[in-house]
Amino acid sequence: MKFIAAAIALTLIAGQATALSCMRPDPVGTFERIEADPASYYILYGTLEFDATKQPKGVVNKERNPRPIPAQFSGHGLNTNGFTSAYNNPVTLQPTCAGPWCGSQTPGVKSVFFAKLVGDQVVIEASACGGTIFAEPSPDVLDAMTACINGNCP
Repeated sequence: MKFIAAAIALTLIAGQATALSCMRPDPVGTFERIEADPASYYILYGTLEFDATKQPKGVVNKERNPRPIPAQFSGHGLNTNGFTSAYNNPVTLQPTCAGPWCGSQTPGVKSVFFAKLVGDQVVIEASACGGTIFAEPSPDVLDAMTACINGNCP
């Protein structure tokens, strides 16, 4: 009987541990995906400042539709010369959840953000699987984004 109970417990734990399986996000893949999207996007490099306590609490989160979080972006936008256009404006950080897992961001960490223009708001989605925020990108990633904006994605 103990064996059956242990087997059931292990099955349940393993099911929860593997329930969210995401493809590893890639900035070039994200660029190509948003390029095909009819929506407008900004590709930004810099930092976000916001109240991190307003983010969902990850796997213990009971709220499935997290509220938007006002944030301040400081950095640069991508153009054909690279990340050379100063961009310091309010944005909205929108965490999203997949089951009990929720996306998040750490304030003040230099990142590449794929920000969607929704009406007159610039929205950065922090999803459970990632894909629109790339923390501490290497110079190679920044160069790849410049190549992509010029029609030469690696």
